[in-house]
Amino acid sequence: MKKFCDKCLKEVECTYNEKYIDISIDNNKINYLKKYYICSECNNEFLDDLYDYDVEIVNKKLRELNNIITIDEIEEIIRKYNIGKKPLSLLLGLGEVNIIRYLNGANPTKEISDLLKNILNNPFLYELYLRANKDKITEIAYKKSLGKTKQLELNSKQSKLYNVSLYIINKLEEVDPLSIQKLLYFADGFSNKFLGKDLFSDLPEAWIYGPVYKEIYDCFSYYKGNTINYNELLSNREYNLEDEEIEYLNNIIKTFGCYSGSLLREMTHITNPWINARIGLNEYKYSDRVISKEDINLYFDKICQEYNITCQDDIINYSNDLFIQSKDNLFRDNN
Repeated sequence: MKKFCDKCLKEVECTYNEKYIDISIDNNKINYLKKYYICSECNNEFLDDLYDYDVEIVNKKLRELNNIITIDEIEEIIRKYNIGKKPLSLLLGLGEVNIIRYLNGANPTKEISDLLKNILNNPFLYELYLRANKDKITEIAYKKSLGKTKQLELNSKQSKLYNVSLYIINKLEEVDPLSIQKLLYFADGFSNKFLGKDLFSDLPEAWIYGPVYKEIYDCFSYYKGNTINYNELLSNREYNLEDEEIEYLNNIIKTFGCYSGSLLREMTHITNPWINARIGLNEYKYSDRVISKEDINLYFDKICQEYNITCQDDIINYSNDLFIQSKDNLFRDNN
């Protein structure tokens, strides 16, 4: 075979060889399998196209000896948090290109390596860097990464709210972020009547566009008005819902899941818990006021009495009435 000999400065006939050798780098003794060529003219050992392998294997050994994060682990961070290489580097204050350098074989310092390892295993820590430095990356990059981070956090906490959200998204197949918020609100509202308990403990905020569960908003806001892709979510797990909860959710989905997000928004706008939480605010005033659980329970208990709701199938009478009241508002707003 012919390769370029760096001593003869030309292509020469050569033979391939390999052997284990010991080298010392920064007081680190490394033993590794060296691959090289032997020049037939000057007997020089050279690397030519084996240079990248040599650098890679030495750096890998150095990482192992000093417990430095691996390339695979850095790639896992990028996948796990749905973040690009440059944005990740900027979020951590490493400049634009250092993460790329590490992926290409350069070794980070022990301090940076420890930071990356901590982030890999702690989405809550990653979120601190993400929020603190969000002005350094684009808004869409921020929202996509925050969404995946929130999903990881809620998944690790076995959040009931997240479990219910995943179940509804999977069951409906086509649902946008606006719709999921309102379906959660109605699902929680009737839960005391039919489950004898709150479906989950999380409380919504009284936003302009109706009740919003902030953590679920963070999970899916990057979809904007588009359908949430269930296959992209952390769905390889049990929902940890009881049989009676699943049966109940199926009825809520059947009753309210047929409406668009815009119509569901209008339907929540005529419910007292949202109205009460926004007393004193104009129609377009931002608010993060929390809608109280007491208000939610009192309102839906009253609705069950007014509409004579004694079984889950009876909820349709209430939803039909909401639809009639809301459709005119929606038509007026769109014209």
